[in-house]
Amino acid sequence: MKSMRITPLNIAAALLMTGILWQLLMNDKGIAGIGWFLLLLLVLVVADQFFRLMLRRLKRIWIAEAIFIVMVVLVIWFIRVG
Repeated sequence: MKSMRITPLNIAAALLMTGILWQLLMNDKGIAGIGWFLLLLLVLVVADQFFRLMLRRLKRIWIAEAIFIVMVVLVIWFIRVG
């Protein structure tokens, strides 16, 4: 069995999953408020698999995935501000 490589997208997905569970346990909204969290979680998982397949030879996958996360955060920030 291959060893699991931890990447920034894995960490972001784990933090997002924690946020989803926190929303469910501590918020009165219930499942209705977590739709966007689930969509973002799906994007993170798909992007992680894409990076693993397309950048298989890249030794510094951390840099590529970290740049991807920063770009997504900036796009979301620009959409919310603008």
